[in-house]
Amino acid sequence: MPELPEVETIRRQLQVALAGRRFSAVEMVEPFMLRDAGVTQLPAVLPGRSVLSVDRVGKFMVMPLSGGWFLTVHLGMTGQLLVMEDGEVTGGAGAPPYRSLDTVSPHDRFVFRVDPPEGCVSGGVVTKTTSTRLVFRDIRKFGRLHLTSGGPAERLGQLGPDAWRGGWTGRDLGQWLHGRTAPLKAFLLDQRHLAGIGNIYADEILFAAALSPLRPAGSLTGEEVERLATEIPARLEEGVRLRGCSLSDFVDTEGRLGCFQDALKAYGRQGQACSRCGATLVRTVIGGRGTAYCPACQR
Repeated sequence: MPELPEVETIRRQLQVALAGRRFSAVEMVEPFMLRDAGVTQLPAVLPGRSVLSVDRVGKFMVMPLSGGWFLTVHLGMTGQLLVMEDGEVTGGAGAPPYRSLDTVSPHDRFVFRVDPPEGCVSGGVVTKTTSTRLVFRDIRKFGRLHLTSGGPAERLGQLGPDAWRGGWTGRDLGQWLHGRTAPLKAFLLDQRHLAGIGNIYADEILFAAALSPLRPAGSLTGEEVERLATEIPARLEEGVRLRGCSLSDFVDTEGRLGCFQDALKAYGRQGQACSRCGATLVRTVIGGRGTAYCPACQR
């Protein structure tokens, strides 16, 4: 599932590709994935509206549009946002690692046409293609797209501060943890506390902080809370720097793979030796999510 670093990777690319440009058409709408608007409303509202910016709240992408409208996107488990030109096939010899992308897929759920940037037509000659497409592709259809007026999707109001750059402190974290009996990993996965952490980064954060995912959240000492408060943004920062984790479906808007999977110390490494103490990592299930950790040095 795309988590904060993956969504931030896409956000940065979309900011460059879309900010200041106008939607010209809506060519495909998946009713099952659309929220806060009817099937006919999306193609009625979007054409002619400019993308003012591309923002992120936790795992959600937010695009404020001209006229007070907002698109809010959650990629779900297998969602991808792709920027394509007609006839383009992503990849090629000598390019960074790519996952081959077809220009048209049966898993395309939303397809938007975007006007070219201003200045690309001169003397009647088009100097850049006018057929840019923004494609929301999702195999399992767990992703969601919200169209709202006056503000982003209401569900964002249920989120806690951003786990990476939310302005929270170790003291805040200690207060949130105080008295909680749920396992520490379950606390990290609850988006009402900190927004953006999912299964992969929770395992990596807890490994880096040398804390057991099974510990009651309220049992941490002051020093352990500070350690956790340090590792949460640090591991997310590493994920952003490495452009996300491509263990499964994640690719950026150009089809490129992330690199964080090469830096994993805990997630998916059950049965392997711990890189810190040499003991064998084990797997358990917490809150329905598979969890890998070292029982020897994560206490």
